[in-house]
Amino acid sequence: MTAPSAVDQAPKAERRRRISRGTVLIVGVLVIPFALSAALNSYGALTVDSALRMAFATVAGQTIAILSAIAAVVLTVRRRYALPAILAFALIAALITTWAIGTMASAGDLLLERLATIAEVDELNR
Repeated sequence: MTAPSAVDQAPKAERRRRISRGTVLIVGVLVIPFALSAALNSYGALTVDSALRMAFATVAGQTIAILSAIAAVVLTVRRRYALPAILAFALIAALITTWAIGTMASAGDLLLERLATIAEVDELNR
């Protein structure tokens, strides 16, 4: 009788941890946009630079929200969930995309208002 050698035994493959669809949505739609807005907010006087920075933070956060919604749909399809789950996540992604585009549009309007306010204050100071 011979003992099995270490070469004969195959090493166990480490199992990769799967990222859940819910985690992708929560982090991409809520956490990252909020963190960008909080980090790039103007906590001092309103200037042209701070107004632009806040608008770009909003647009970047909403872009990430749209991409994470699409990623959740892709994860649902690739993991071969049932058709109702795929349709539900596609509907959620469509709602998130619509909401994010509306938020981007309002960020543009808010930027124009802020720039007009800055110009008005600058004119009054002269």
